[in-house]
Amino acid sequence: MPQFILSNRAQYSLATADMPLTGTFYGQLMTSSFTFSPDTHDTIAAISSGEITPVTGYSAGGKPVTLSNSMNTTTGVNTLLIAPVQWEAAITGAQGILIYYRPTGSTASQQIVLGYNHLGGPQASTGGLFRIEQMKIETVKTGSANITIPHATVNAIINETINLSAGNFYAMLLGASYTPSAAHSFRSDLTNEVTGAGYTAGGVAAPLTITRDDAANVTLVRAEQIIHPACTVSPKFVAYYQRLGGAASADRVVMIANFGTTYPSGGAVYPINANEIIIGGVYV
Repeated sequence: MPQFILSNRAQYSLATADMPLTGTFYGQLMTSSFTFSPDTHDTIAAISSGEITPVTGYSAGGKPVTLSNSMNTTTGVNTLLIAPVQWEAAITGAQGILIYYRPTGSTASQQIVLGYNHLGGPQASTGGLFRIEQMKIETVKTGSANITIPHATVNAIINETINLSAGNFYAMLLGASYTPSAAHSFRSDLTNEVTGAGYTAGGVAAPLTITRDDAANVTLVRAEQIIHPACTVSPKFVAYYQRLGGAASADRVVMIANFGTTYPSGGAVYPINANEIIIGGVYV
């Protein structure tokens, strides 16, 4: 069964917005001599061999492929589709297709590898036509029930319409009467923000750090521990969001963390422990 594996560079790029899905992507066919490494195959420059030999109808580097992305807000499954691609060529020995970002005028070191679709074994043309069917990459939030990630935020990360490595991120505290929801995409959707002496509405700055972990084949998006100034509040949740400087309806929520119980500050400084999102996995 074909299996699509994202490169670690692609996972990292989802958090840093340097590989927009609106750009140009190519697919090139690889032989059985090629073994994909999500750790080291960051760009086309890192791949020195393994592409099939060009023949009439197939040029080195492959051809453009079309990507589309959508979110099912009922199931929480984000689907990135790579449309079927075909060559009118006498191709033999193609065992997989490498998908990579190829902006106009780019060099091999700038062409980021999205991932590799292994076809399960060497394939050949039929009737002079070589076709690869639609490829699908499905993404869904998993892990701790104490962390809520809005569905629209998952979609924005995949679409790279939010850059988690840049911009102003804040942490605001919410009371026990708030109920987390994956539909709470923007700061204006959040309710029951705490009030009290020493607390400023909208919360405090909470920069995110992005770390690529090749050993685990994941990228970590981490909001580090915050020591909030002395305040008198009783929160149960902390919501992290990107502050754009305008309306709350434009400030995208990144994640909402549940402390598990209400923790009053009692007028002292208030620590907020680190929380993180993990981007990674194998996609089929």
